[in-house]
Amino acid sequence: MNDLLLWYNKLQQREKNMLLAMSALVIFTLFYLLIWEPVFKSGEQQRERLQSQAKVLSWMKNAETELNSIRSAGQFISPKYANLSINTLIERSAISAGIRSAINKMDAGKKQDIKVQLKSVEFDRLVQWLGKLQMEYGVIPKHVSINRTDKSGLVSCRVTLEKINL
Repeated sequence: MNDLLLWYNKLQQREKNMLLAMSALVIFTLFYLLIWEPVFKSGEQQRERLQSQAKVLSWMKNAETELNSIRSAGQFISPKYANLSINTLIERSAISAGIRSAINKMDAGKKQDIKVQLKSVEFDRLVQWLGKLQMEYGVIPKHVSINRTDKSGLVSCRVTLEKINL
């Protein structure tokens, strides 16, 4: 430390001023890059995430309202699928929705329900598939767990589906 102080004292006043100015610039730059920017960038990401979650919540509330109105109107399924097993209904609907390859695992539970695990499936196709299962086949989701993946628009999903009896 003494060597550094001796070196600094040997400098001319103009060099000392330049060194102090450059040191202040380096310290300011490091402060900005290591503290200021990450904190505010993180805050902005959290705000965007909150807005995204609010949109999903709003959509889900609208879907719930629509589902309740459909249920109360008695507009469920065609009886032509009443005799088919839930496994068959899941397979057929997944193939027609183009998501069969995303189904990773299917575990039959009770007679009328099944647990399905999907990996890397397009979110929009998943939602359309679940809607079609309900509207055309009388298979309703009881429990749904959806997680984002690293790829945009793709999710992993675990869903317990139940075939309703008319």
